[in-house]
Amino acid sequence: MRKRPFQSLLVAAALSAAPLFAHAADAPGLRITYLVYSGRPNPELTVTDPAQLRAIESRLGDALAAPARAGAAAEPALGYNGILIEPVGGSSAKARPQTVTVKGRNLSVDTAAATEFKSATAATRVSAAAGDLESMLLKLGQKRGVLDATTLNVLLDGK
Repeated sequence: MRKRPFQSLLVAAALSAAPLFAHAADAPGLRITYLVYSGRPNPELTVTDPAQLRAIESRLGDALAAPARAGAAAEPALGYNGILIEPVGGSSAKARPQTVTVKGRNLSVDTAAATEFKSATAATRVSAAAGDLESMLLKLGQKRGVLDATTLNVLLDGK
């Protein structure tokens, strides 16, 4: 009986595990990005837990139910610019491909991407539900360890 080299065992293990990784990457979820820094990466997390997704989607639905005001998207400024919510993986990314930004009582839905010659347009909704969503996402960021207490206090003081 011939021994298999260690490298071929690793290759076989990697190939058999590949479908698992592909399936995990396709799982529905939301990427939450806390827009707090200029010049360095913003903290972010991905939510895939079904209960958390339902809670976020429920609050997001309530915030989206408010009447929309069309206009140019707000220009980014130094400091806290809100929380970006993007669908990732699975069918949720295809069903709702636009991104949403929440800050305070304002929820902005990106309706057209910015180009070199025009700024992005957004439909903004103002509601208490947007504030509740932002508060929930800030607490989630702290619970998951992507927002430390100092950063969270700065964000909350700026409101």
